[in-house]
Amino acid sequence: MIPFLQNKKGMEFAVGFIVMLILTIVVFGIAISLLFKWFGQAEELQAEIDKKTQEQILAALRTGNQLVVIPFSIQETTRGNPVSFGIGVRNVGSEGQFSMALSYSGAYAPDGSTIAVDPAYVATNWLGNFNVVDTFTLKRNQQDVKPVLLRADVNVANGRPTPKGDYVFNLCVYNKPLRADGTAEAPCEIGQFRTNPAVFYTGKIYQITLRVA
Repeated sequence: MIPFLQNKKGMEFAVGFIVMLILTIVVFGIAISLLFKWFGQAEELQAEIDKKTQEQILAALRTGNQLVVIPFSIQETTRGNPVSFGIGVRNVGSEGQFSMALSYSGAYAPDGSTIAVDPAYVATNWLGNFNVVDTFTLKRNQQDVKPVLLRADVNVANGRPTPKGDYVFNLCVYNKPLRADGTAEAPCEIGQFRTNPAVFYTGKIYQITLRVA
């Protein structure tokens, strides 16, 4: 009788282990699926913004004196959703390489008060790998539109849900390629601007805003 009970317990343990293994595989599969879905959505959004706004941005570059234009610098979204911005760049010099970088600037509630966030969390979960735009080449008098994607995460810090408000990000354009390690020529920060604004293509830092409703 005792050997039978031992065998039964052994079978129950084996079945339980198999069930846990299956559940682990299922959860892992769902996580991978969501990851690919997120990057797939990003590609679709980039393609969509090229189609809908490229001509308008290029027209703004042709008719104005600006070297960088962001016609729609404020985009509304909801928590958990990505948004694309179109950045127009014109080169008036000799052929050269350009790049872009983004950084978190600040967050403000509808009443104008400051929203407390974890900047490191925002950099990882709102910007992620979209914190730079790959190096691109522009010939003399050539202009182009580059899409920039931001995602309004459900949180602004671990365990702190994202409240409604405006989330502002710095955007910098460089007439230099990205470094070998994938970073920009200089930090896209106000401190860098105050120290040496010449590192930026137009000597300016631009800003784009995610308005979370």
